Amino acid sequence: MREAQERIEAALATRATALDLSRCGLHEVPEQVRGLTHLESLDLQFNSLDDLPGWLTELDALTGLNVQSNALEEVPDVIGSLTGLQVLSLSENNLEAGPLDALGRLTNLRELALIDTRSDRLPASIGDLTHLTDLDLYLGWFNDSPDSLPATMGQLTELTRLELSRNGLTTVPEWIRGLTKLRELGLWLNEIDEIPDWIAELTELRDLSLPGEPDDALLARLRGLPHLRKVSFDYDEVDLL
Repeated sequence: MREAQERIEAALATRATALDLSRCGLHEVPEQVRGLTHLESLDLQFNSLDDLPGWLTELDALTGLNVQSNALEEVPDVIGSLTGLQVLSLSENNLEAGPLDALGRLTNLRELALIDTRSDRLPASIGDLTHLTDLDLYLGWFNDSPDSLPATMGQLTELTRLELSRNGLTTVPEWIRGLTKLRELGLWLNEIDEIPDWIAELTELRDLSLPGEPDDALLARLRGLPHLRKVSFDYDEVDLL
């Protein structure tokens, strides 16, 4: 806690725009942070927080929030009111107890990480996050159900990175077909038996990871992608030359 106080005092003295309170053993966000209204980025990862204070909405300049690896069991109420956020990580919290509906209100988000949260459903309103460029759902419980990964995700046409590896997918979601700006797509370690031909329509792809074993016909199609530099099947990278 003493280390956290020192970091806060330094931020107050210098009017720093970023504050790193990671690994400080925090069980709550120190009240002194409330006065740092100039903060743009707040890093709270690797603590023991089970909630976030409502006064975070007073940090008008806040655009980045990292609460990875805490003790959250649901998305804190205040998150849905932090509509200025552009970068948010809730990764490595056990969020299976509550819905993720509040995230649909964060329409300025560019990057959203929900790695290993035991989440199994995104709200249909996730499609309103049309500024998203990076969405990381690695190691989740998402599946093929429309209630799990809704078709509205096809509205996220600014995405350049989508990570869906190590989930419960048995098919490649059709809505991915419209995400033509994708540069990185992760689908490895799912139960997908067939990769659709339209994957070769994603002509901006640079990095692609797929489940299963390499397929000669699929590789022939992928070699036609002008920017593709890396393809892996589960753990094995394939030579495209």
